[in-house]
Amino acid sequence: NEGKIMDNSNEVVKTKKGFKKIWKFNDHEIEILAGEAAKEAIDETHAAGRPSTHGDEKGVYHLFPDGHREYTKLYNE
Repeated sequence: NEGKIMDNSNEVVKTKKGFKKIWKFNDHEIEILAGEAAKEAIDETHAAGRPSTHGDEKGVYHLFPDGHREYTKLYNE
């Protein structure tokens, strides 16, 4: 379970090499941890039946649990 917080202070994270204090992470490790946290939050949002908000080259959109997108802002308009 890499990336799971191991104590209530949210300071220690389990990694492939053991446990590590968050403030000792390098930029790459922070990027990986943030990506995992974002994916988990999106999965939980969709499991609750709610859309998540994303953006791509076309604009900003809501991604629904069934996979369809509804754009709320298009960049070319």
